[in-house]
Amino acid sequence: MRQWWKHIDGSLPEEKVKCELNQQMLARVMAAQGSTQIEGLGQQAARIDARLFFRLQQQHGNQVHEWLPEYLKDNPHLCSKGYRPKVDPSRKGLTGGWMPKNAA
Repeated sequence: MRQWWKHIDGSLPEEKVKCELNQQMLARVMAAQGSTQIEGLGQQAARIDARLFFRLQQQHGNQVHEWLPEYLKDNPHLCSKGYRPKVDPSRKGLTGGWMPKNAA
């Protein structure tokens, strides 16, 4: 069990690097593409790497509509062009973030 845990714990830095590289690519695509309007779904707010999204969901819970706008406000490089997240001021910066803010 300890060996398994060391493997899992040791792979986190590598996972973060892969996630960061993928998110940088997605940010470039979002900057080039802009914010698209999809009929029936609305405006595309952001593209977030699946691994990053599920890590954030583990940290902040299943109420995505509560923490995601704040996370996007803290990390504007993840947002699509023209999207401005509406943040609940009562949360007071609860999403520290798994990604560095200067990635883009």
